[in-house]
Amino acid sequence: MIRDLIVVRGLNVWVDGQHVLRGTSFDVYEGNVVLVVGPSGSGKSTLLKTLSGVIPSVIRGEVRGYLNPPQEVLRSWSLYVHQEPWFFISTPYVWSEVAGYTGIKSLNSIREVLNEFGLNQHLYRTTYTLSAGEIQRLAFIIASNSKNVVLLDEPTSYLDRRNSEVLVRFAGKLVKDYGRTIVVVDHDISLWEGIASKVLYMYGGMLSEVSSNPFNDVVEYMVKALRPPESKGGDCMRVCVDSFRFPDSEELLLTDIDFEVCRGEVVVVRGPSGSGKTTLLKLIAEGYLRGDGKVVSMGGHRGRVVLVPDNPLLYLTSPTPVEEVGEHGIKYLEYVGLIGKAETPVMRLSSGERRRLAIASALSRGYEYVLIDEPTAGLDPLNKSYIIEVLIKAAGMGAGFIIASHDPFLERIANKVVSVGRPQ
Repeated sequence: MIRDLIVVRGLNVWVDGQHVLRGTSFDVYEGNVVLVVGPSGSGKSTLLKTLSGVIPSVIRGEVRGYLNPPQEVLRSWSLYVHQEPWFFISTPYVWSEVAGYTGIKSLNSIREVLNEFGLNQHLYRTTYTLSAGEIQRLAFIIASNSKNVVLLDEPTSYLDRRNSEVLVRFAGKLVKDYGRTIVVVDHDISLWEGIASKVLYMYGGMLSEVSSNPFNDVVEYMVKALRPPESKGGDCMRVCVDSFRFPDSEELLLTDIDFEVCRGEVVVVRGPSGSGKTTLLKLIAEGYLRGDGKVVSMGGHRGRVVLVPDNPLLYLTSPTPVEEVGEHGIKYLEYVGLIGKAETPVMRLSSGERRRLAIASALSRGYEYVLIDEPTAGLDPLNKSYIIEVLIKAAGMGAGFIIASHDPFLERIANKVVSVGRPQ
């Protein structure tokens, strides 16, 4: 008989004086998958952090309501995997990360575990060189091999479709064969519908169970309406990559890349997780490549290019959104749906809100060429549509974009698509 594993009644949570969760109630049954969806900033991450005990033990906050088992017990049963993967890593090597968290000591056994997700060749790799998608896969491996209750916050946001499906299939195996219980925050209902026992929709800190996709209308709109901006030619930047590899690697990461982006155009760089998309953007932003051969030519545009990284905290420099964009950039806060949080401290914004703010900030500064790494990662379809529409608007105003992404909706607005890595 399946029994309740987690019972939540009237859960209220305040963080920094802000009432985030409001009377939340739900049940999680042992050996099931519960999917939580909802707009960016609605309280989904706060819910997982509360269940795991991160709030209030690590992040100060006030928790009221009924939890069974109590927080201290649930904390010992569960592991929370953060939606920002770079916060998960704590050791220098892939093998040490797995061994330290799971107790698996044999290198052969660690390699077998990594092989499930195509990471076995990275056994001795330094963790700081991993892509966001590779860290996501590594974090899931660790969580699934260490605790009975796994709390996943946007675990597929940096993964291409194939790797996302691999992760979901493995999650289903954990539930069916090993009795794991999973609570997952993700915006892609179709990805999880085969294994999720229920879908909970969060809005304004409150939960309700839903039987259909609440974002259907937005998705249908994007499918019908999104088109590439009209290319006007003119001022263009050429990127040529002969070859590149990291100094500690024997394998080439990037080879034979040659494309042009003009102002007013969108170029999307696609490829599997770990294929070199992020590396390409970083090296274009530097204006040259460090590695084998002369590999990047930018035609004198180096000073007019900006990179918005996948971790928005590495870009943002001001305490509030209005200070970040400046007086002349207020319209960009409106474009990305953040005008209502113009005075909110950046550290109190959700991950998705910070991502939108970083893009608004880059556009407000008038750069001619903007490089963006995964601009829609972790965003619900509505906020994703805000970002895509502002990119189209900015392209119409003369900005050129090179975007690294696996998001098919971004490909819909691409004037050209550049593939890196192995064919998908």
